[in-house]
Amino acid sequence: MFSTPRLVLIALCAALNVAVGSIVYLLKLPIYLDSIGIILCALLLASDRWAGFVCASVAGTISCVIIFLLVNPFFIWFEMTVLAIALVSVLLTARFARLFRSQPLAHGKFAATVLLCGVVTGVVSAVVSAPVVVYLFGGVTGSGSAFVVAFFLKTGQRLLDAALLSGLAADPIDKVLQVLFAALLYRATPADFIAMLDAPETAPAAGAAR
Repeated sequence: MFSTPRLVLIALCAALNVAVGSIVYLLKLPIYLDSIGIILCALLLASDRWAGFVCASVAGTISCVIIFLLVNPFFIWFEMTVLAIALVSVLLTARFARLFRSQPLAHGKFAATVLLCGVVTGVVSAVVSAPVVVYLFGGVTGSGSAFVVAFFLKTGQRLLDAALLSGLAADPIDKVLQVLFAALLYRATPADFIAMLDAPETAPAAGAAR
């Protein structure tokens, strides 16, 4: 399961989440861009869905903890959202791994697939996150999405409805961008590295250590 190349992948994807997600959070943008590594991990391990889910979840959890400790004290409470994104990425987005690397690229199919995967991931993320935003933080999480929640509250929506509408307004856009970036990174990944991820860790010969 956790071969050396896969451990390297987990570290790289976690670092990608932390770097981009932290910048976006500090800029208070109404998007997140903190799950690109999760989606990329699922794509790179598309041939083994269970390994893809486990590695994507581990990468997401590591980045979740690091962002919580260094940047965003609210982030750790969205672990279920991390797992939900990993699951959707493995079950849906990774199914189109071959399309994302096709030569020549079918631009229309590529754009439609990115849109589909991003919107579905965004809706799932919004639904899973809304109760956390409401019942733990009262709609205020310190990110740019808090301004969107405030907007819906001003229109007379209840807090749960405002949080859910905020997520449904921002998350699909955010996740479409994240799927796009992950797909482009996946497309640019050398085939040799993907082959190493697919290959099992080679065990030493029985008498090699004697």
